[in-house]
Amino acid sequence: MTQRRVIGPTAWIVGAAGLFIGALAGWLVSQGNPGNMGLCIACFWRDIAGFFVGGVSNQAAVAYIRPEIIGIILGALGAAIVTKEYKPRGGSAPLLRFVMGFIFMSSALVFLGCTVRAWVRLGGGDLTALWGLLGIVIGVGVGIVILKSGYNLGRAKGAPAWTGWIVTGIAVILLAFALWTQFGTKPEFATLTPANARAVIPGEVVVAPAPDGDGLTVLRPADATIVDGAVVAADGEVLADADKVASTGPMPGGRRAPFFISLAAGLAIGVVAQRSRFCSVGGIRDAILIRRFDLLFGVIGLVIGATVVNMIFGQYNLGFTGQPVAHNDALGNIAAMVIAALAAVMLGGCPMRQMIMGAEGDADGAAAVVGMVIGAGFTHWAGYASSPAGLADRAWPALGVMAVILAAIALAKRARAA
Repeated sequence: MTQRRVIGPTAWIVGAAGLFIGALAGWLVSQGNPGNMGLCIACFWRDIAGFFVGGVSNQAAVAYIRPEIIGIILGALGAAIVTKEYKPRGGSAPLLRFVMGFIFMSSALVFLGCTVRAWVRLGGGDLTALWGLLGIVIGVGVGIVILKSGYNLGRAKGAPAWTGWIVTGIAVILLAFALWTQFGTKPEFATLTPANARAVIPGEVVVAPAPDGDGLTVLRPADATIVDGAVVAADGEVLADADKVASTGPMPGGRRAPFFISLAAGLAIGVVAQRSRFCSVGGIRDAILIRRFDLLFGVIGLVIGATVVNMIFGQYNLGFTGQPVAHNDALGNIAAMVIAALAAVMLGGCPMRQMIMGAEGDADGAAAVVGMVIGAGFTHWAGYASSPAGLADRAWPALGVMAVILAAIALAKRARAA
């Protein structure tokens, strides 16, 4: 009797892909992206949502069309076409996939990162990510129990050609707006976090580098000025002293690598992720469910690649405190990632995998992506997205509602499968 292989030849391919993606994530931080956020599917879609609806969703600090997202989609599309893996398909419970994409995004923004960024944060030395990773393992475990109970969203079928271009169409529209904003004038309706702008007093005082690169300028309030490093109102009142101004870091949406570097990195990630089938939760799922470890090599490679590059550029900061765009609410981190990982397992893949599927022509993956985008704007508008200070007051009730909805979907699709 032959023993079934638990590690196949694809393990080294996926591992190398994870190593490459993790290294690029660390390098993008060195080029200007927020700390430990060289790659975060949830955070980047959140910033994109902020560009379009930031004026009503209170996302002034996180509003920017991230070129990495555009690149990932177009890179995956190109790889799929070249390898003849592009195929319009869909019809596997798209509405439920939209809902679960929405839930994934909402829970990820409570953690402050998706299942990809959880590993990237660990690669930067952020030990608060361990709570999120524990939540991922628990969420995947619960998802496996649901899968074994008979849960099934049904099989995708061939679909009209236009449905296969939904995600690609979104990427092309985003590219047009990004180029318009980058080389022209920001659309009047849009919100854009100025490059390296600082919310010295959130919601009240914002400063940014001066247009000529010499010193700072005040963006809000408009009649204030910089005097000896302090923000001073027109009537002479000191709104923020020099120490306050100097100690405040840039808002996350204002930290970004150069446009074409980000776009090129996204293209490379899209090609590699499409060819390797990289998934940030699939490795844990397969290891527990079928004792197969190929995909697990991907996240191991991701952590190693990010760790090495972060150390090379002096960006590695081991500890629980002082971590960029993260909070240390252990229970909240665990709970948020339980929900996010469970939604990913029920969807059949992490948010990056849904994007890649959408680029390959899968309208069901596109439904999940659209759900994530709308979920990002709603989460900030409803006020339960976290901040580095910790969980928002509404986060726990929101997580409870999301858990109930996922349980209802699991029961409904199990009953239908039975």
